[in-house]
Amino acid sequence: MILIIFVLILLLLIFLILNVFFSYIQKRGSSALGSNPPDIKRDPGLDDKTADFIKVEKSEWKINSKFNQNELYAWFTEAKKTTNTTVILVHGFAVDHSSLNIHAQLFYNLGYNILQIDNQAAGKSSGKYMGYGYIESLDLIDWIDELKDRRPNEEIILFGASMGAATVMLTSPKVSGKVKAIIEDSGYTSTKDILSYHAQNMYHIKGRLLIDGISLISKLRAGFFYKQSDCMRALEHNKIPMLFMHGQKDFTVPFSMEEKLYTCGQFYKEIYVSQGVHIRSYYIDSVNYQKAVEKFLQHDQ
Repeated sequence: MILIIFVLILLLLIFLILNVFFSYIQKRGSSALGSNPPDIKRDPGLDDKTADFIKVEKSEWKINSKFNQNELYAWFTEAKKTTNTTVILVHGFAVDHSSLNIHAQLFYNLGYNILQIDNQAAGKSSGKYMGYGYIESLDLIDWIDELKDRRPNEEIILFGASMGAATVMLTSPKVSGKVKAIIEDSGYTSTKDILSYHAQNMYHIKGRLLIDGISLISKLRAGFFYKQSDCMRALEHNKIPMLFMHGQKDFTVPFSMEEKLYTCGQFYKEIYVSQGVHIRSYYIDSVNYQKAVEKFLQHDQ
């Protein structure tokens, strides 16, 4: 009897510890992947262009997630000249849509409509827990359907950064025929891989078994296992043209992950590489970054 009680107490303790780790890793505003981006000097003119874009009138959109009914918000910016192409921008971990204003102005000034979304547990959208790209990928499909309902003839381009890049990759096999092209910037190979990388580099823990345990808690509390957000597996089934973008000095999502992602799947793909840090390639190499984007988007035209 004493042994049974001891085992039960031990299991309860493990469960409580895993819950603590889960909350740290997935709660709104988590700093698990680093919360203080480096202060990078931007190329001349980018700040002014971004400030001008922010001033442009935007309409607020709202939907409910089909995954868990959380309320989601987005902001639509009409292009300067009438067009039937919209770029949906998907932000990264523990930030909101405004973190990609600098990228939004790039696409806006290239002549596209812009839809900037707040993921679950970010910005104005509701939700307690982030989904490392999995929940967000399901919500992104809802946003694509919403855009198609409002603008039936619209062509759609997806752009995602970091966790947003994982989101667009995870979405890719499910939106053939609805999406024209995908651009991912600084994406990771899988949730398990990125958490293992940070566990080892930040805390010197080889945490695969720990991550498997937290994954179980994630399924119970957030509705998904970490194995469901495997970008490499998703890309094996993708048919949509994709541009891979990454900085070689990225220590948040290592460049080695980009090299693995680029080898996956049989679809049209291009790659752009800079000397930038995480999601900052455009800041320091804006001319070549824009050229890479324009070249890629002209492929299907």
